[in-house]
Parts: sequence; structure tokens; C-alpha cells
Amino acid sequence: MNRGKPEKYIALAGEIQRLMQELGLKSGDCLPSERRLAEHFRCNHITVRKSLRLLAQKNIIHTIASKGNFAGAPPLQRGRSNLIGFLFPDDEIFYYKIFSAVEKMIASNKMHPVVHLTGGSECKEAELLDYCEKAGFLALIAVPNRLCAEHYRRMSIPVLFFDVPMEGLDIPQIVTDDYSGAFSATEHLIGYGHRRIAHIGSEYDFTGEQRLNGFLDALEKNRIRTDRNLVKMRYPSREWGYYAARELFKGEKAPTAVFCSNDTIASGVMSFCAQNGIRVPQELSIVGFGNTLTSEDLNLSSVSQNSEKIVNTLCGNLNLVLRGETPPPKIIIPTSFISRGTVAVPRG
Repeated sequence: MNRGKPEKYIALAGEIQRLMQELGLKSGDCLPSERRLAEHFRCNHITVRKSLRLLAQKNIIHTIASKGNFAGAPPLQRGRSNLIGFLFPDDEIFYYKIFSAVEKMIASNKMHPVVHLTGGSECKEAELLDYCEKAGFLALIAVPNRLCAEHYRRMSIPVLFFDVPMEGLDIPQIVTDDYSGAFSATEHLIGYGHRRIAHIGSEYDFTGEQRLNGFLDALEKNRIRTDRNLVKMRYPSREWGYYAARELFKGEKAPTAVFCSNDTIASGVMSFCAQNGIRVPQELSIVGFGNTLTSEDLNLSSVSQNSEKIVNTLCGNLNLVLRGETPPPKIIIPTSFISRGTVAVPRG
């Protein structure tokens, strides 16, 4: 053993410090990512990580979980609360299902949740992000608005995303495979012989876009012409489902099936059918998305988002960031189709 030769990570720590000087990094400036440092110095990421840990021990840099490494000693810590923030765009039942399960883990660790709804407003979301930072939240779990990307980039508290991905940010993300779920639900209806299939969805969010794309591609794969009069995109609400169904049945040729982008919309469609004597599934097959309690109560066929796995993954990621560790950058949760009593072969 050559005791005169320092271990590789010790020498690399000095090289990283010299690179910081060459780049003119000031206190608080972000260092290149571990991957870029490994490429620059032609070494593996484990060596880079050990070097960064050594620099952090010397207060030359500091690390913020899920955000990266920054020049200078860590800032003086304000009195941290025991609060975990939740940021949702609306009161969709799926979000409540996830929150209620994660809340049990939070409460068992003597932490307290704070829930805010943004209503899809960029300004409100930015204000709430500022509030979470100033209040010293331990972490934030968010379904983000993509217009707030830069605001999230500047956050100093750990952030976890779910349901909506955000490209270009070093924030751990958990997303459902919405596209595949919508594709399989549409193919399920096609398999029963349906050709006039309507889609009622939400045009204001990423998940709505993905589910629409899955629906359209399933039609195209099966050589079914898309009738744009059968596509209704607006809100993720029960009221919208009812109104959209009414519009669909005004035309001369009503659909034989409807794929809804969430169970809440589907419940509105079923309400319209009940009030207008349209039998489900004999005269109209209906499929939802989410496999929520609503779908169970209505015996509604739906796409399961595997909420149990989402909850377990969120809890695991939250534990990691609270320990100062970095979770995987992106985890995609597969979906599955749940067949119940709202799909049948079309009449005639």
C-alpha cells in the first residue's frame, strides 16, 4: 500500500474546489451535477459523491436534498417547523385519497400536514411556495403547475412532485402512466365492439392531455376515425361530465360508449343518464379513470392508478429527503383496468 498517495476522492475534492474557483462560483451558487462532474473528471459518480461529502464536511459546499450541491457553508437555519406541505390544483377525490394515506405516516412521525389548493392559478401557487419557504416547512409534496417551474427551481426546502412531471428540474417525481391507462381503457371498449366512443376530459392539466392522447392513439391503432364532435374537453368536475353528456346526446348520432378522464366526470355522465332514461350499460357504456371510491359506489369500470404504490413511494421519498438523502429522479407507476358493471356490447 502506498501510504504517500492520497485516496482518489481526496485528490478529486481538490480538483473540484479549483473548478469552483475557475467557474467563479459564489456562496449559494449551484455546482454542476454529479453526472457532469463525473464526465468532466472522467471518473465514476461514487468517487464524485465521496469528494463532495468531504467538501461539505469542510463547509466548502453544502447540499440541499433533492436540489443539488451549492458553494459555501450552509446558511444559518431558521427555526424549522414540523410541517409538511401539500399543494394540489383542485379538490379531485384522487388527491384526497393520496393525501389521507400519506397523512397517516406523517402523523405517526409527529409531523403535521398543511394542505393548499391552487385552483390552477400560477400566481396563487407562487405565493404559496413563498409561504412554505418562509414558514420553514420540512418538505413540500406538490402536484405542480408547469408555469411555476422557475419558482420551484429556486426552492430551498425539499420538494417532491407527483401526478404531473416537470422536465428540467432536479426534483424527484412520481407519475402515473396516464397515457397507457387511457389507451387500454379505450381498447377495452373497442374490444366490446364500440366504434362511436366519446371522450370527456379536462383541458387544463397534463394528465388530461396524456389521457386524451392515449384515447386518440387507441382509435387510430384500431383504424377508427376520430369524430371531434365526440371529444369534450373542459373541467375535471362532475358538473362538466353532466353538461358534456347532455351535449353529446343532442346530436343525431349519440355515442355508444364514453371514456372519461376521471371518475368524477364519469359520475356526472351517469347522473345525466339516470335523469334522462338512458340505460347503463345497455344503451351507453361508461369507463372512468382513478378507481376511486366513487367508481366502487357506482359499480363503474375504471382505470386504477395504483394509489397504494403511489402512497408507498411518496412516503419512501419523503423519508429520504427528511434524512438529507436524494430519492430516484423519476418513478413511473403502471396502471391497470378494473372491469365492473358499466361496459357492455353495443345494441344493434
